[in-house]
Amino acid sequence: MRLTPQEQMNELRERVAEIVDLGQAAAVLGWDQETMMPPKGAEYRATQQATLHGVIHERLTNARIGELLSSLEEPDVQSTLSEVDRAIVRVIRRDYDRATKLPESLVKDLAMATTRGVESWRRARRESRWEIFAPDLKRIVELKRREASCIGYKEHPYDALLDEFEPGATASQIGPLLNQLRNETVALLARIDQSPRRPDRTVLEQPYAIAGQKAFGELILRQMGFDFEAGREDTSAHPFTTSFGPTDVRITTRYDENDLATALYATIHEGGHALYDQGIPPGFARNGLGESASLGIHESQSRLWENFIGRSLPFWQFALPRLIEIFPSQVDNASPETMFGAVNRVARSLIRVEADEVTYNLHIILRFELELALIANEIDVDDLPRLWNEKMRDLLGIDVPNDAVGVLQDTHWGSGLFGYFPTYSLGNLYAAQLWATIRRDVPDLDHRLSQGDFQVVLSWLRQKIHRFGRMYTPSELIQQATGEPLNPQYLIRYLNDKYRAIYPPA
Repeated sequence: MRLTPQEQMNELRERVAEIVDLGQAAAVLGWDQETMMPPKGAEYRATQQATLHGVIHERLTNARIGELLSSLEEPDVQSTLSEVDRAIVRVIRRDYDRATKLPESLVKDLAMATTRGVESWRRARRESRWEIFAPDLKRIVELKRREASCIGYKEHPYDALLDEFEPGATASQIGPLLNQLRNETVALLARIDQSPRRPDRTVLEQPYAIAGQKAFGELILRQMGFDFEAGREDTSAHPFTTSFGPTDVRITTRYDENDLATALYATIHEGGHALYDQGIPPGFARNGLGESASLGIHESQSRLWENFIGRSLPFWQFALPRLIEIFPSQVDNASPETMFGAVNRVARSLIRVEADEVTYNLHIILRFELELALIANEIDVDDLPRLWNEKMRDLLGIDVPNDAVGVLQDTHWGSGLFGYFPTYSLGNLYAAQLWATIRRDVPDLDHRLSQGDFQVVLSWLRQKIHRFGRMYTPSELIQQATGEPLNPQYLIRYLNDKYRAIYPPA
């Protein structure tokens, strides 16, 4: 007997819930590997992840899911479904089509290779020895090229990988956006170089006990709205956020005892990610919609909190008195204006996660260009350290002293996340457009932030972004939230206006 559309929908939901549960179990193992696992556990963890990802792939590619999707996609059935159910069918169709193009053996090989890759990257970065990581990266790149071939693409193999993180995006679309940001950044940097004003950063570069930094970071997270009963913060080599559902969201940071900004802005950044994950409706958690619309949208949340709020003068008008209570000898004589200038100093730097707002996108352009060439088989893994150093000189005008602060600084390649980096710049673009809309909707925003009222921003984001999870595509969501398609002029205008005031002309 043929099932009714609602019975078919219920079956699809049940099957998807199992897949989500398995994926979150794999995510727990990944979080543990980054935070708690002893070094010798890597090999067993690799096989565990391979097994789990193999099972997930098997469940997702089950022919029954294809049958259910085909039936539920029939026009007369679609008209009977709720908006949420239609969205579930859409996103599971996308996941199913991608998964069925990948052999299970490739999925398991990637899981094992990337688990090993993360461990060899960690050791290579610690010892600043590229040769430790290179063999694992070669294997990962080989597998990612195979993945792109299996998925298929119209223009460039990179598109197949990029689409996983930013649905519908292509290198031919991203490239011009990044080139525009490159040109605008170069012009802005030239004006900054000519300015006689140089904000003093020494207030940040003092001994700050880690215990005090942790206390201050937790205070800011709570003020932002992070629910510690539905999440936690730990330490890792590279800050990240992992969600096992809206009531269990883990973030990590890293500390520098002689630089307050390192942990503070990593914490705010990851807190922005976590607020998104905690704001997704619990009813979406196991139906396929309990994720972000895209990584670019996800990144917009972290960058909005980190930069548009965390590096603003109103933020420091609220935060400085609280910081003085923890570190009186370091900041007792500082003013909000002192802190604002210090955290917004523009300086060409080696480390992406510590880069200022102006130069940040240049770091993304560097990685984007290398990834494009690597996936297209135009360069080899062995070329990466040399090409990295050359591009750092060309884009940022600085020399790289060693691989630990150069080609080995990011964990993404060890994790197999090719196609991920462009979403960081997309996140900046989305964030600027969202911020302009928030400011329009909340005219007294600066005053409210200076009083510690961050809830006004969180409530707006909950209403416009978080509550929809994966219901809409990134382009649909940004159009719905701001009233227009993605427009790079918002970021360009924001950066020019802000840094013209910080670095006035002579």
